Amino acid sequence: MSERRTKGRVRFAPIVAMTAIALLSLASAAQAGGARRFAQGDGDYGRSGLYVGGGIVGGFTTRLEGQLTEIPGVDNVEVDPSFGLAGRLGARITPHLALEAHYEWMEDFETSVDGTEIAETRTQALTGDVKGYLSTGRVQPYLSAGLGFLHAKSDDPVTTFQKTDTDFAARFGGGVDFYLSENIGLSLDTSYVVPTGDVEDLDYVSVGAGVFFRF
Repeated sequence: MSERRTKGRVRFAPIVAMTAIALLSLASAAQAGGARRFAQGDGDYGRSGLYVGGGIVGGFTTRLEGQLTEIPGVDNVEVDPSFGLAGRLGARITPHLALEAHYEWMEDFETSVDGTEIAETRTQALTGDVKGYLSTGRVQPYLSAGLGFLHAKSDDPVTTFQKTDTDFAARFGGGVDFYLSENIGLSLDTSYVVPTGDVEDLDYVSVGAGVFFRF
């Protein structure tokens, strides 16, 4: 296994750890009070109001390697997974519907050809999402979709050449919120970011874990 791929897996370690902690917390609660009672809960978890949240994310591109290998003479392309942060500000409109501003920053998708690094690409995605909740108890799975922008900055570490582009993007995803109380919870989510125009080759899948606070 190459050093670059090993580093990519190490970057995902915090996400795996947080996911494991969240699942262990849910298992303990379910065992203590019963899975059905835990899922339903006895609080007003679907109430209207504002919320904020944030956490860590990991992502991997889905088409960039294939697009680069279509260039004549370019072979053995690797694009490493990236690691970053996410933030959310939203409003629960009804028990089953919320509107959310979703920001996601990816530190670095490193691209190499034949083992030589040719680009370091950092992305920022900002979308306005609609979230549909499938339940309103303590455990709330949801689906989401939104529109916004993706900003990308690429640097060539050898020539110091830089390129910056911004264009429209869509986001499709889903996840689950776990309420520890009526105001605090843990979240696990995944989404597919689909940019257009000058950044259309940078579509990626992200997986994240974090915390949120309900007002």
